[in-house]
Amino acid sequence: MLTPTKCAICKTPGNSTEIYPPKLAEEAIDEKTFSARRFYGKINHFRIVKCRTCGLLRSDPIIDASLVGKLYAGSVLTYENHIPNIQKTYGRYLKRITKFSPSKERLLEIGCGNGFFLEEALNQGFKEVWGAEPSVEAIAKAAPRVKKNIKLGMFSSSMFPENFFDVICIFQTLEHFVDPAAVLADCRKILKPGGVVLAINHNLDSVPVKIFGEKSPVVDIEHMYLFSAETMKKIFKANGLKTIDAFSVWNRHSLGYLLTLVPFPKALKDFLIKIANSLHIAELPLYLPIGNVGVVGQKG
Repeated sequence: MLTPTKCAICKTPGNSTEIYPPKLAEEAIDEKTFSARRFYGKINHFRIVKCRTCGLLRSDPIIDASLVGKLYAGSVLTYENHIPNIQKTYGRYLKRITKFSPSKERLLEIGCGNGFFLEEALNQGFKEVWGAEPSVEAIAKAAPRVKKNIKLGMFSSSMFPENFFDVICIFQTLEHFVDPAAVLADCRKILKPGGVVLAINHNLDSVPVKIFGEKSPVVDIEHMYLFSAETMKKIFKANGLKTIDAFSVWNRHSLGYLLTLVPFPKALKDFLIKIANSLHIAELPLYLPIGNVGVVGQKG
């Protein structure tokens, strides 16, 4: 049973144009389907539509929100080998926002996985770090120094006091929420005045997404909404956050991982990965703008 959605910015149902009809892979919609950074490479998404008023893309219709929460609770940590590179990427942009929020009292990451970024924040001088994460397995794998401060469940402001955090980070997670507007409104409640939200998302206006279109990994069953820099600014503004910075993200990934993302035929992809392994360059780290956008919003 699928449920209709509405635009997270305009709050209107309908009023949209179909961009892609639904293409659901043969796999069941289960916990594996909702685990991050999967590599099966098949097109698998709900119907994708574009709001005629604001331009925001969304999945419509989708499975029930309560089922989404259950699937993420049972999801598995699939990207442990890639964490060092991801940690360096996000750590780089955490340093960038210190000019907007010099206080390092408290930081929250929404969708923190096993807490690797929380460890990076501690290493950068934050006194207190917190996380919100629905995956039971991911939290079980967290380091002791951050595990105690990770709250189990889909994020909501009820998990934390109001006016509590200096910085809230949302990395490749806002797209996964059934109601991203409510997430940002909740962020505003628990931010201190002058506190900031740093969000990094897939960017619909990036060159890789425009080249590969529906074959891009961005178009996926997990992504309830698909953002550009402009629609990110609009949804921030609609929820009381002033955009003070927006930038193209340079991600650090291994060559081997990047090859898994390219939507080539499987035989060609496997061949290229085999060559990279034989030449001992599969783990070569590269910084590339692979299609992400960062936005910083501030509570007035």
